[in-house]
Amino acid sequence: MRVVVLLATLAHAASAQESVMLRISPRVGDTLHTVLEQQTDVSVTMPGNTSAPAKSMSSTVTIHSQTVVRLVQKGSATVLTTVDSARLTSTDTHASEMTANAQRTLEGQQLLLQLGADGTVESARDIRGALVKREVADAMASMPAVFPKHAVSVGQQWTREMPLPSGGPFGAKGSGRAHATFRLDSLRKNGAVAYVSMHGEIVPDSASQGVEISGSISGSMQLDRVRGWMTDSRFLVIVRSLVVPPTVSGLAPMRFITKVTQRLRTLEKR
Repeated sequence: MRVVVLLATLAHAASAQESVMLRISPRVGDTLHTVLEQQTDVSVTMPGNTSAPAKSMSSTVTIHSQTVVRLVQKGSATVLTTVDSARLTSTDTHASEMTANAQRTLEGQQLLLQLGADGTVESARDIRGALVKREVADAMASMPAVFPKHAVSVGQQWTREMPLPSGGPFGAKGSGRAHATFRLDSLRKNGAVAYVSMHGEIVPDSASQGVEISGSISGSMQLDRVRGWMTDSRFLVIVRSLVVPPTVSGLAPMRFITKVTQRLRTLEKR
């Protein structure tokens, strides 16, 4: 019995020390069906003004899309992503027309994306070949740059920095970055599936222009190393921003708290 236990312990230790590469590496012709679900909750208060009630707003986005792998080269893959359907909702009645327009714009949207092996969106163009904004490309790719450039073993950590959408939250002029620590938690199915967790903080690029930003980010993801694609990811982002207008404007400071909950799933082949 002791021999069996010892062998099992040694096997587990060897497995834990195995180094693997975590990579986006699909095959040409692969078609990946994904669904992105995101809820955003925003609350607004005026510090020091107890007579002004807090305001809140919630919005949801559900996007079904398919991604066809067009080209695979060393270190990158070119894919065509098409939005099959999009549904947007908002508790802000004043934004109903904007929400409807955004939904119509998203449906049928097609982008040619070049993805790095670590998940980075290296380039993005629409179907006509025109460059698109980075935040649009990141939203459609739904593939954050999370993987290290070297092999890692179970329990090992690495850090990455990810930019927040340009312009900062709520259209403010401040900007920030998410500084995150990732960890390879485990390998399952003989190393075919990697489970990764992450946590980090949001730090400002600059505290100038009257905007202070802070916050946190956490999440988990599964990488199918056989398919070379992320099959399930969950993220929670909390951003706190304080907007202090110039004194001469006569406007009061405003504090925003934004909570973004996102899940991205790759569905089984249909």
